[in-house]
Amino acid sequence: MKFLSQNTGISYSVFIRLIWIRACAGLILCILISHISYAEDSLSKVMQSMQADNTVKIAYQEIRHLELMDQPWYGSGYLYALPPDLMIKEQLEPRRLLMGVQADTLYYFDPENNVRHQAEMDMDNPLSLNISIFKALIHADADLLKRLYRLEFSHYPERWLMNLQPKQKTQSDFTVAVSGRLEQGVDMIKIQQADGDITEFLLQKQTPDSDIEKKLNQLYLELQGE
Repeated sequence: MKFLSQNTGISYSVFIRLIWIRACAGLILCILISHISYAEDSLSKVMQSMQADNTVKIAYQEIRHLELMDQPWYGSGYLYALPPDLMIKEQLEPRRLLMGVQADTLYYFDPENNVRHQAEMDMDNPLSLNISIFKALIHADADLLKRLYRLEFSHYPERWLMNLQPKQKTQSDFTVAVSGRLEQGVDMIKIQQADGDITEFLLQKQTPDSDIEKKLNQLYLELQGE
């Protein structure tokens, strides 16, 4: 190996080490590229399974585990969505509440106390970020998810899991885990706050009926106070 040393200024052992490092670097790069490609492909499949051209109705159960409460809080109702940008959450239990988003406008209505609010979405606000998750998933908007969150996709024998972390810091740090059965859409969303509070949503897509669009329009008018 004198020829190698005389012409390159490095020993055979150093040369082999450099080759090994480059090979490992190439292998790691291939793994990273394939992982990114797999994550993109998996996200695309999930979005395709959620894609809908007509009004969507999803039954939900909401479970909140709060540090200041001895027992979990339970709620339930329905989520309605109409492409491209309307989504309404009708809570029926423990009491009726309406919340919705149309484009970038948020709506809230408490029929029992006749309280109504309307505001523009602020992506520095954790509530707006949480709502954006539902909006993106129900409308199969992968671009919105990728714009607001760092995505980490995992694949298991029977389920897939997508962890979301907000790209920008908020006043209340939180993480989101979205999951579902393979080849199917989302059936669970888990939101964990930095203080330990956890909110879980169990989702089940409903078979649409002939009155679903009429129902959604009625809810939207009710939110607007018309």
